[in-house]
Amino acid sequence: MLSMPQLAERSILAPLDRVALRIAKGSAERSTKGGVVVVRDGAGREYVRAKPSATVRFTVGGALGTHVAALIDAKGREQQALRFRVDCATAIDDRRGEFGRLLTLLHYTMIHWNETSNQLVDGRIYKYFVGWLRDHVHALKGMKYFYSDLKDGIELYRDTQRKDGMVWDNIYPRHKGANYWDQIFTPGGFIRQLPPGGLEMKRIPVENDVEYLFLEGIYYTWKATGDDAWMASCLDAAVKAVAYSFRDSYRWSKPHRLLKRGYTIDTWDYQPKEDADRTGHIMVVDPAKSRFGVFHGDNTGMRASLRYLAEMLEHAGRRKEAATFRERSDELQQRLDEVSWNGNFYRHHVPEDLSVVRDLGVDQDAQLSMSNAYALNRGMSQEQCEAIIGEYQRIRGALPAGSAGEWYSIFPWYGKGFNDGQGEYMNGGVNVITAGELAHGAFEHGFESYGVDILRRLKALAEKHDGYLDCCYRGKIDRPSGRTFAPLDIGDAANVDFSGTGADGVPGWTGEGANDLHEMPVGDQVFHDIPFRVPDPAANARRGCIGISSRSGYKQRVEIAVGRTAASLYLLHTLSGGSGLAGTLTIAYADGSSDSRYVRRGSDIVAWWMPEHPKSTSGVPKLKVAWEGANATCKRVGVAAWGFDNPHPEKPIARLVFEAAQDGAWWMVCGITLGDNPAWFEPSDVSYGIPDNWGAAAVVYALVEGLAGVVDRGAAFDRVALSPRWSAAGVDAVTAHVAYPASKGYLSYAYAHDKAAKRVSLSVTGGGEIAACSILLPAKAKRVKSVTVDRAKIAFREGVVRGSRYAEFEIGLIGVREVVVAYA
Repeated sequence: MLSMPQLAERSILAPLDRVALRIAKGSAERSTKGGVVVVRDGAGREYVRAKPSATVRFTVGGALGTHVAALIDAKGREQQALRFRVDCATAIDDRRGEFGRLLTLLHYTMIHWNETSNQLVDGRIYKYFVGWLRDHVHALKGMKYFYSDLKDGIELYRDTQRKDGMVWDNIYPRHKGANYWDQIFTPGGFIRQLPPGGLEMKRIPVENDVEYLFLEGIYYTWKATGDDAWMASCLDAAVKAVAYSFRDSYRWSKPHRLLKRGYTIDTWDYQPKEDADRTGHIMVVDPAKSRFGVFHGDNTGMRASLRYLAEMLEHAGRRKEAATFRERSDELQQRLDEVSWNGNFYRHHVPEDLSVVRDLGVDQDAQLSMSNAYALNRGMSQEQCEAIIGEYQRIRGALPAGSAGEWYSIFPWYGKGFNDGQGEYMNGGVNVITAGELAHGAFEHGFESYGVDILRRLKALAEKHDGYLDCCYRGKIDRPSGRTFAPLDIGDAANVDFSGTGADGVPGWTGEGANDLHEMPVGDQVFHDIPFRVPDPAANARRGCIGISSRSGYKQRVEIAVGRTAASLYLLHTLSGGSGLAGTLTIAYADGSSDSRYVRRGSDIVAWWMPEHPKSTSGVPKLKVAWEGANATCKRVGVAAWGFDNPHPEKPIARLVFEAAQDGAWWMVCGITLGDNPAWFEPSDVSYGIPDNWGAAAVVYALVEGLAGVVDRGAAFDRVALSPRWSAAGVDAVTAHVAYPASKGYLSYAYAHDKAAKRVSLSVTGGGEIAACSILLPAKAKRVKSVTVDRAKIAFREGVVRGSRYAEFEIGLIGVREVVVAYA
């Protein structure tokens, strides 16, 4: 009888598991005299053949699915068999847990942000990651390693393609009547209302990346599913999409013989005011009115997608068409280099009419935009890639204050013309998309240590934000210098104790006994760099703060004398009860004028029980939780600091007047400080606007293909390029599984670097046929001495990429292959 102890612990085994097959004593064993033990993988391929013994040890490998271990007698008859399941999920297990943790954080970010949705279109339900085709495709770059249901997101746009080949941009619910987008997008046919009227599909007229992303989405989906017939069913739609891009008056530049668009920030969907004024909307272009130009990202994207299309056509037997699209790809690249390449990177926008000049507050020829990082992975020359990476490294050497990194959407940013603030969102925000593409390109082009450095900095950003990697960070944080403050002494006006006990004539906080603020620090305190003077109840007849309320025992109106000018005011305060209005604050000036404002929960003040931390917004925040403590009833209590600019900083302030709301709310003021500069708190480093799963997927792409070095060169990993680059990260032991849930295609390996013996060892397995290996040697290695596979020496090549040395060879993938690369 055959048994396997591991199956008692878990019902499913993983590739590279070391297992023991036990053969019980008895007639079955004797009947196999002269026989063998054979193990076959999920595809029926034999990967173990051994003599029967009490225990046969082997390493699990080969195609996923049901494996069979069998006793075969001398006549070739199966005497006994044991079936066991083998499966795996994409994962990295490095000794320190650094990059495995990063992969987990990226996966979490993708599924946390993911707005996977379902829509009923023309009688069929479609699923997708995001309602925009581009976002779906960009998310697919990472989600394909974790998610199995991939085809719908592409089929939706294939099945709804416009007759002329145009591909729709997005899908959203709508009401049946006319809406704003009907008015804006109907000219040119860029909106479609889907029956029965509850949905609409739009095409943002200014954009020209949708068709190439449609091709890219087909390609990624085919790779992950391994479904040749499905891929072939999409090819006619792909060819139509290319034809549309190369002939439509909205898309094709006859003067430059390249794809064109209106003026946008990189691949985004809005124009500056001076261009929007010509067409009536920031997203609208008009062949008769718009000032078109060449944006390099549209063209490098199409160049790569034409190569993808050619590969798919050739695989489907349409070789003549494949050759045509390869030629088009080469022509596009040549023309783009002639028109846009400046020797160091691609110029952001090259006008069709070279006499066009835009006043946007920046030297536009000096701007490095995000799609230069994409270009690194779209088939450019090594020389061009080195130049672009060098530009990003140059920017890193002189980052603006508060910048999260050199991964800008565009840099330098625009000084005017766009609504985005400088260093925010697409106008100079630092985004993870750029970082992921840049890291991937760095790994591929001989900057492996730089790629590792980018991944480590991204992990640090995610850890800083509770394990979540936001896509866009601020490109700068302008911290003011030379600020001066004047804390006011409010002890004479104080009327409430922080303790719930209180004293004669002094209420104890909100009158709830131990449910109080007794831990509040008193005296001279600093919160968020703002000094406050908090009255000490012990030295002030138990009076610690100003309690303003319509309730009995509290003050309904309080006046605080000031007698000086101030540019800003800061309140250390909190709120309890009421409907959200704390009361009214009036600045009374010495000239008799005044300025009054309501103080509202959420924007100006927070409740003292479980105080809400305000969400990150663009610009400088005006409210932050300043202090947190606890009491016998609540585990977290606290107060906030609120800052605002004085509307008349030139006028002396006579007094501040506080008036209670009439709904019984308690407004507790613990400190007041005047500032001689505009109000300022340290803002969050997070910007806004870009789907976080898009950015996280780009980093998954860099981690899986770049550092772990697993690239699908066929479909469903039937052919793999394997280039582990762990020596660049100083990682000496790691196990990596890279899998497609949609097809069960995968590759797994265990990597070990023995520095003393000067050798790199790998145990490699997968469900495919062949792996083209390119193993990075340590930086100090001078040459490859030998390569052995299953203890037999094989031929190899030595490759060098910008000084990085690789051992290059091929191995078959049936079973588990043991590889050793020795170096000197």
